[in-house]
Amino acid sequence: MKVILTGSTGFIGSEVLAQCLNNPVITSIVALSRRELPDAASNAKVKVVIMEDFAVYSDSVLEEMNGADGCIWCMGTFSGDRVVEIDYPLAFANAMAKIIPAHKKKFRYVYLGGALTEPDQEKRLWYLQTARRFRGLAETKVQDLPTGEELQGLWETVVVKPGGVLAKDGYMTGLLGCIVGSNLSIRIDELAATMIDVVRNGSENPVLLNRVIAAKGRELLRKTQ
Repeated sequence: MKVILTGSTGFIGSEVLAQCLNNPVITSIVALSRRELPDAASNAKVKVVIMEDFAVYSDSVLEEMNGADGCIWCMGTFSGDRVVEIDYPLAFANAMAKIIPAHKKKFRYVYLGGALTEPDQEKRLWYLQTARRFRGLAETKVQDLPTGEELQGLWETVVVKPGGVLAKDGYMTGLLGCIVGSNLSIRIDELAATMIDVVRNGSENPVLLNRVIAAKGRELLRKTQ
């Protein structure tokens, strides 16, 4: 299985990458990145593609992505950058739409959203208003994909909406998990495990909320122990 990853240098994306490297079903990883990933690049599974602009996909980049079975999109920002939050994920989708029909196989786009995002662009929010609106708008737009008749039945978008993402272990992780509860928090390894499972097997629900993501992640991790 060939999977495309973004945000691989971030807190969540790096865990997704690590689990993909250890997953025998995933045989090829295309990591779209602004900078080199020396540790990952030494693995034969990984092809690091340096992107100067995530809004532009050259023929050489499309060739690297060609034949992919899915993408786990972990890129994001807390600053409320419309380009990063909205333009980039849509540019990727439009680029993939050019090459998917030739293979006649389903492509799964797993998009990392958030529990506190807001799709209503007019709603007043008390904190992180711009960032939450933009991410909420992006979630809505990616769920509307695809648009061309040639992609019908070949594209599946799943939005995962985790709450507060905690480290895998440690005293503070356990304490915060108890304080916040399973509705609003999730361990990073649980989140990554669920996202990888969705890109492999799909989801009956196009939107997955924190409690479902966490429960599924725990189940998947138990099976690997």
